[in-house]
Amino acid sequence: MSEDQFRCDVDEARGLLTLHGELDEPATVELRDTIGKTSADLTSSLAIDLADVTFLPSPAIGVLATAQASARRNGADVILVAPEGTVAQRLLTICALDHVAALD
Repeated sequence: MSEDQFRCDVDEARGLLTLHGELDEPATVELRDTIGKTSADLTSSLAIDLADVTFLPSPAIGVLATAQASARRNGADVILVAPEGTVAQRLLTICALDHVAALD
């Protein structure tokens, strides 16, 4: 597997989805489905670690923004974790999406 190929790791006990690689178009579809499954269709809180994401185009950002909004409407949270200096942190800041540098 290429270093930039998309993959995700799910830690159900912690409610954590860790993303790796490029979020190209097929990966964005997979991401949307994985977020829905991991968060019980956005009714339970979920943290998404974006530290290892190397490519984050606007469709992927749209999936993340929609997940945050839908979770809020359902009384849950989608917390985006993007450490300082990462691709994700720069793009989420530009797009004014709520995110944290690390989980407490």
